[in-house]
Amino acid sequence: MVMNKPNYVAPKNLDEALAILGKQTAGVKIIAGGTDLIPRLRARMVAPSLLVDLRLLGLDGIEILGGRIRIGACTTHTGILESDLLAEHCPAIVKAARDVAGPPVRNRGTVGGNLVNASPAADLATPLLVHDAVAVVVKAGAEREVPLAEFFTGPGVTVLAPNELLKEIYVPTLADNTTSTFIKLGKRKAMAIAVVSAAARLTLDDGGKISHARIALGSVAPTPMRAVEAETLLQGKTPSVDLFAEAGHLTRSEVSPISDLRASGGYRKKMVAVLTRRALAAAWQQLGGE
Repeated sequence: MVMNKPNYVAPKNLDEALAILGKQTAGVKIIAGGTDLIPRLRARMVAPSLLVDLRLLGLDGIEILGGRIRIGACTTHTGILESDLLAEHCPAIVKAARDVAGPPVRNRGTVGGNLVNASPAADLATPLLVHDAVAVVVKAGAEREVPLAEFFTGPGVTVLAPNELLKEIYVPTLADNTTSTFIKLGKRKAMAIAVVSAAARLTLDDGGKISHARIALGSVAPTPMRAVEAETLLQGKTPSVDLFAEAGHLTRSEVSPISDLRASGGYRKKMVAVLTRRALAAAWQQLGGE
């Protein structure tokens, strides 16, 4: 099958890229790593008239700015894995990047692409959600910050307008006595789309109780999601296996998984409770719990 041959442009700076998007929004596709778009082009699932390549814009890199960690939208999964800064402050994000496909995809696939594709199974979405990530969205002459919890609006759909780009993501640095983790259940250990994924972040106070909790889940709803009711349950409680099991059980009422080729909705509901319990227990263990 012959692949569609769209026009191609590689703007040299962000202003040029935004000007192009402002003039021509219909039929335009953004390309960075291309690990998702190129296979879709070859399968004729999409047929854009113009490809706008972001690789010359310098939208990569990881650094601390204004007390927050900036992750450029064109940062690759390998870039995340090699970041000591993220390993210290966002261990769940590093763990999720390690579980993404294989080295060739990790070397080219980008953070921005993983998020903008808005797959309910996006590996980086759940750890970024538990780290209260904020997406910076830009268009010609304007910039806005969108909490990642509000960024996804449906399967494959985000708040991005046709003339906007995802420029970068910000996450807060970790508070004291805080850690995070990520667990993914797939059909096999490598190159697998998540059947269910769970990320958790815990903060303990000086008395050993949970002062702050975040739980995010993937592949169990139309978008990556926070398990807010389970988070509320944990607040102010003393960590225990029984508490984490109760939180896991509560997540089953918060999710709405579908049945597909990878798993049934019923199986996903059962496993979301298991993965939530395990993620919370793993975070607690990292903080010295038994």
